[in-house]
Amino acid sequence: MYARYFERNALGRTIADVRVLDARVVATRKLSTLRGRSFRKVRRHGKHLFADAGGVWLHLHFGMTGDLVAFRDDPPRFARVIFDFDDGAHLAYEDMRLFGVVDLTPSPEEFIRAHNLGPDPLEIRLPEFRRRIAGRRGRIKALLMSQDFLAGLGNLYADEALYRASIHPRRPANRLRDDEVRALFIAIRGVLREAIGFKSRGGDYPARYLVPHRIEGDRCPRCGGTIRRTIVAGRTTYFCGRHQR
Repeated sequence: MYARYFERNALGRTIADVRVLDARVVATRKLSTLRGRSFRKVRRHGKHLFADAGGVWLHLHFGMTGDLVAFRDDPPRFARVIFDFDDGAHLAYEDMRLFGVVDLTPSPEEFIRAHNLGPDPLEIRLPEFRRRIAGRRGRIKALLMSQDFLAGLGNLYADEALYRASIHPRRPANRLRDDEVRALFIAIRGVLREAIGFKSRGGDYPARYLVPHRIEGDRCPRCGGTIRRTIVAGRTTYFCGRHQR
């Protein structure tokens, strides 16, 4: 979603200025070096977006509430950094809760290596997924949210994938059967691809998803079971008490 949006609204445009409205999300003082450059290509890795500005890469991390907003007149309410282009267009990085980061990096590969990020969930293949999960004794949901295991799979989509694969979030990862590992792999990729589509079109999650039913005691739209709530790795977790065992 973010990569497509950035491509439509920033690629090929010359940067006239970079305005930092809230330095709390900015991890470098060198954003001004982007002036006069143009973004050539974009790459995503989990919740990280990288844009090549010719010799240096802009890095955006969206955290829980980060977003991109293109505008012509008034900036969005929670704009933290604004990229002004020489054709009069603007692109704002907004972040209501200030969990995101805006900085520069020599290359995406160097950043990924330095931060020990796991593979992108949409790029990993099933054999590697199986290898990475084999022998891991922790709870499966905690593992899915570990950035060194997979980059960018957050709380909401971890719950959704486990729900779709009929796996309890507290199951030990090394107790999953081979067919369950495969089902989880398919579910992760399916959930992320569909979610990118929903957000890029501005749509809501369909009723068949767990997301609209993240209320303890609600009915599971898949099997009619009861939605339960627990805590895994410090994060609020929802699951169906009937088909996720």
